[in-house]
Amino acid sequence: MSLFIVSSDWRFKEKFKSHFAAAFLREFSLAEKALVALQSEEPVLLIVDNRLGNGSYQWFLQTLSDRNSTTPIILCLEKDQAEPVLAKNNLKCYCVKRTQINYVKLFEHLDELQEKEAVREKASYHPSDLIGESECMYAVREQLKRYAQEDCAVHLYGETGTGKEIAANYIHRLKYPHKNIVAVNCSLLNSTLGSSMFFGHAKGAFTDGKAELPGLVQEAHQSTLFLDEVENLSLQFQSHLLRLLETGKYRRYGDIQIHTSDFRLVTASNEKLSELIHQNVMRRDFLYRIADTYIHMPSLCEHREDIPLLCEHYLKINSLEKEISFESLKQLKSYDWPGNVRQLFSTLRRSVIMSGEQRVLQFSDENFALS
Repeated sequence: MSLFIVSSDWRFKEKFKSHFAAAFLREFSLAEKALVALQSEEPVLLIVDNRLGNGSYQWFLQTLSDRNSTTPIILCLEKDQAEPVLAKNNLKCYCVKRTQINYVKLFEHLDELQEKEAVREKASYHPSDLIGESECMYAVREQLKRYAQEDCAVHLYGETGTGKEIAANYIHRLKYPHKNIVAVNCSLLNSTLGSSMFFGHAKGAFTDGKAELPGLVQEAHQSTLFLDEVENLSLQFQSHLLRLLETGKYRRYGDIQIHTSDFRLVTASNEKLSELIHQNVMRRDFLYRIADTYIHMPSLCEHREDIPLLCEHYLKINSLEKEISFESLKQLKSYDWPGNVRQLFSTLRRSVIMSGEQRVLQFSDENFALS
């Protein structure tokens, strides 16, 4: 299932790229390349912009007509531009003016089509990228799959480098496989600029607000909003989020109109939220809104038996010609890994660079010390 955009205007295509995942969206600047792709793939919708490169949109539509294409087409025209005249009118083509396109309704329509497709593909395989055959990693993957399809707020907690962002993306892909996840590091939200980017602002809301900004909350509509390092949110910003998380309603800065965003919330922290309550850095009513369920991401020390698989996975992707001896694996499994999987991969990356032409990787005390 895919969406084809044929246009040489990058700003036009950017509107779709900000909403849909790359796996769903296929964009073309030349009509010829789109025609080649259409020979092997039938998109759910073909959006044709009158602004094309070397191939005109009239020629493109005529070719589709000659091929007896049944793909629904939306043709975007300029304000005073007449609809094209084709030799035969057998296309499912709908003409709209660029200035009159309702992107919100168009995206909602495409979202509905994706949801129907997702029901049919529900049993398909989705790799998690959370490597490991240990009991605790298997349990984590099962928890993620169980809660992925539920309308609940999921909180991931664990030490740095345990894969919380990977887990958040896995939850997202299982529910919204054709959309982008909206990921935000909460450290950025405590400033005025960060708040404006998050909620959006109206035109003229402040001195440099020369254009309207929809905001990340609106971008997350019908998708996943991932708040990483949620422990870094100020108490003041937590209070600003309460109504949004309770009702989905919010106001942009400088705007009296109330907007609505329906998103799935996933949060992550390096500490348990209950400890943050005791430290008076998190509101209790905020906690109840962000954590319908908790999923603990185990440290690498809790599943040392997965280190050989993790090493194999890293080398397969980054340095296929290198290998690790049995003695070196024992050395890696005996280390404490305070930085967890991220530190392990950093150590492997450094060892690959230091190995030069040598095929078998070596791990010295100096190598671990740099970690």
